[in-house]
Amino acid sequence: MLRIELRSGKIVRALSIILAILVLLHLFVAFGHVVLHLRLGALTQLVDMDMESNLPTYFNSLLFFIGAALFYLHGRSAAQQARWGWYLMVAIFIFLGFDEGSQIHEKFGSFTVRLLNGSDLDQGTLAWLRNGWIIPYAVAVIGLVATLGRWFLRLPPRLRRRLLIGGAVYLTGAIGFEMAGSKVGWTLTPQDSAQFPWMPCELYNDPSSCWLFMEPAYIFTCTMEETLEMAGLILCIHYLLKAFEEKGQQVVVGVEQAPGQP
Repeated sequence: MLRIELRSGKIVRALSIILAILVLLHLFVAFGHVVLHLRLGALTQLVDMDMESNLPTYFNSLLFFIGAALFYLHGRSAAQQARWGWYLMVAIFIFLGFDEGSQIHEKFGSFTVRLLNGSDLDQGTLAWLRNGWIIPYAVAVIGLVATLGRWFLRLPPRLRRRLLIGGAVYLTGAIGFEMAGSKVGWTLTPQDSAQFPWMPCELYNDPSSCWLFMEPAYIFTCTMEETLEMAGLILCIHYLLKAFEEKGQQVVVGVEQAPGQP
């Protein structure tokens, strides 16, 4: 039988190294565009953190699924009356993992933006909410806090504090820097993307707005957004594994040979 022990220190180091490599590749693409004026089309599509269905997206989804598996294991070992909270977190992480890869939030965003455009909000306020999915997801976060509040307060104090840290880091990126990026994009003077012929504008969701990726302020906000999201998830994974270790338990992935096989 092949046994692989998932130790928190080794797992967080491995995941952090992968994140660091992805960030460096993303920044290399940005440097190539802004400073060197290189096209880098294939590499942009592969590692640009502000694009979908590429390596950073799949890594982010993987982190959610790892977190979901660990929440499930904690639920299996929890008291009967506390399991519902762990299993609800499993469902949330699985949904967000699929959302990251299939862009469900973008569909919410389009609907919300149409509603906001017909509201009485001033343009300065709307600038923060240009990515309209923030509103329904922020409402969902508030609803989850209300639903899981009593369950969360009954967690061991150390684990509760640690999960709060991981969640705060994630939300700072997912909501805080997402809104900041919207505001930065609104305040910048629009430019004709044709001025930057080396930019692979056809790869972006809105080719006419690819000039934004020549703006250091916008590149900074989208880089911080994605980096903090993944860093927050890595912290949650680390803390969930650590909680098992502090109870004298170890998470093991095993592959056992089928009976009768040589």
